[in-house]
Amino acid sequence: MDMNTDSMSMDMNTDSMSMDMNTDSMDKFSLFAMPMDSNWTRNDFIVMNLMWIIMMFAMMFPSALMFLFLFYSMRKNMATVVSPKSEVILLSVMYFLIWTIFSISACYLQYVFHNYSVVNMMGAFTSNNVAAATLIGAGLFQFSNLKNACLEKCRNPLAFIMGIKINSNKDVLKIGLLHGLYCLGCCWALMLILFVNGVMNMLWVVIITIAVLAEKLIPFEKLTSRFFGFLLVLWGTYLIFF
Repeated sequence: MDMNTDSMSMDMNTDSMSMDMNTDSMDKFSLFAMPMDSNWTRNDFIVMNLMWIIMMFAMMFPSALMFLFLFYSMRKNMATVVSPKSEVILLSVMYFLIWTIFSISACYLQYVFHNYSVVNMMGAFTSNNVAAATLIGAGLFQFSNLKNACLEKCRNPLAFIMGIKINSNKDVLKIGLLHGLYCLGCCWALMLILFVNGVMNMLWVVIITIAVLAEKLIPFEKLTSRFFGFLLVLWGTYLIFF
C-alpha cells in the first residue's frame, strides 16, 4: 500500500514538473502567440502588427512580383537608365509601404474589435450578423466603380507604367505609390474577410491570395470579380438566414 502511495506521489510530482516546464515553454514563446485575454500588452501589439505586415506582404507578393519584373524588364533595356535594380528597390519600398500602413490599420482595428469582444482570440467575428454584414459589404464592393477602376490599373501594368514619364527616382517612387494605392483600392475589402474565419486561418489566407491573383490574371476581369462578389453576398445571406 505504501509502495503504491509513493508511486502515485511520484507520478503526480512528475506531472506537475511537466506542466511547469510546458508553462515555462509557453511563456518563452508567448511573443509568437495570439493574445489570450482581453488586454493586449505592448509586446502583443508589436507582434500582431508584425503578423499582419508579414501576412499582407506574403499575400500581395505574387501579384507584385509580376509588376516588378515587368518594370525591371522595361527599364534594363533603356540606355538612359543607370541602375534599373535600384529603381526596382525604390518601387518595392513605396509599394509595400502602402501595405504596411494598411497592415498597421488592420491590426489596430483588430485591437479595437478584441477589446469590445467583436472578435475572439483568433481574430474571428463572434457574431454571425457582423460576419454576414462584412461578407455582403465586401461582395457588393466587387460590383462598384471604384473596384473596377482600381482593378483595371492592376490588370494593365504596362499601360500604367508607360503612362508616367520617368525622369528621376521621384517618378519611380510615384509609380510605386500609385500602384500600391490601386492594389489597396482593389483588394482591401477582400482582406477584411479574414475577420470572418479568423486572421490566423492560413487556409483562408491562401484562398484570398488565389482570389487576388485570379482577378488580375484571368480574362474577363469584371466577370471574375463579380463572380467572387456574388459568392460573398450568397455566403453572407446564408449566415443571416441559416
